[in-house]
Amino acid sequence: MAPQVNRYRRPDRVAPGRPVSPSDSLWMPDPMLEQEPYRIADPDGLETPAMVVFEEMVDHNIAALCDLVGGAANLMVHVKTHKSEAIAKKQLAAGIAGFKCATLRELEMGLEAGAPEAILAYPMVQRRKVERFAEISAKYRDQQAYAAVGDERHVQILAEVARARQQTLAVMVDLDVGMHRTGASLGEEAGGLYAAINAAEGLEAGGLHVYDGHEHFRDPAARDAAARKHVEDLQRLKSQLEQQGMSVPRIVGGGSFSYATYARTEGFHGSPGTVIYWDINGTTRMADQPYRWAALVLCQVVDRHADQLTITTDLGYKAIAGDPPLASRAKLLGHEDAQLILQNEEHGVFAFTDAHVLPQVGDYMLAIPGHVCPTTIRYPGSYVIDSQGSVVDYYPHTARDRQ
Repeated sequence: MAPQVNRYRRPDRVAPGRPVSPSDSLWMPDPMLEQEPYRIADPDGLETPAMVVFEEMVDHNIAALCDLVGGAANLMVHVKTHKSEAIAKKQLAAGIAGFKCATLRELEMGLEAGAPEAILAYPMVQRRKVERFAEISAKYRDQQAYAAVGDERHVQILAEVARARQQTLAVMVDLDVGMHRTGASLGEEAGGLYAAINAAEGLEAGGLHVYDGHEHFRDPAARDAAARKHVEDLQRLKSQLEQQGMSVPRIVGGGSFSYATYARTEGFHGSPGTVIYWDINGTTRMADQPYRWAALVLCQVVDRHADQLTITTDLGYKAIAGDPPLASRAKLLGHEDAQLILQNEEHGVFAFTDAHVLPQVGDYMLAIPGHVCPTTIRYPGSYVIDSQGSVVDYYPHTARDRQ
């Protein structure tokens, strides 16, 4: 159930000097927060900090993504950014082929939303996780769930569970193309793993997966060239495996930097994530992309030091992702030149250069996350704002927890 939205001003928010009457808490709607094209009609109705999703921007980003790659059917999008069944259903309605997931709960959410296919692109070693993966696969037997492997032990535990349950599990080989995080190296190791899947009782080879998350090229041509090299390597590997009599039904590749190259290649699917909401990281590094900030954090100025040209907001560690460098963790909409200079658990201090634009205590602000994906997990859900600034829905972050 969505948290209740208080749509009326508190008595302590009335104009200074005016007596407070009992009706103030009932009949005084707060002024609109407006920073074109973003608006919230009643910011005082949401307890800050709050994650807000602008419906019009989300719809724009979905449409722009599909147009950019030549159709939604070329996409297996990552759900880690939004973790929301409601957003997943929007993406499916646009025609995407399926989802990529990092946790079992994300996998389950994607299938619950109705995805024809969903990949758990994270290796499982613990038996209880593999058992749960098998249970999810059985529950959604009319859809297709894939596990990913990059080591012989991954294949072994999947095969053990499949045999014990007398069940067939679909498996993709995860490839390491330079990030050195997970995955098998191209060549003999990858070929051997794929052959092991084919030979294992209860396992079915489902194709190849690659993530090139180490390549953050700002230049579109350099970005495409790097991804194109991986595409060519994958095409060669696919050909070799098929010559050995093994089917490679799908190849899923890339992330938010490189997805377009994979998606535009015949027989491949691209797998972006961040583009659904976009963030400062994306804007800074990929200015050529057509996306808009769709998920922001509503915060409030709780203190002000005019002599220091600083304001203190309630945008602390708990409110926004802390993995980017301090100055890049958040930008204030309409005041993008202001710098985050100090952050604690509950406080975020911003420095301004112009006293004339220094916000007042009590002012509401919209913060653009530096990295939106791990910002999502800080909130149980997002308030959905329409083009008029009204709260029209609440999207629970269905897969916020791993379990």
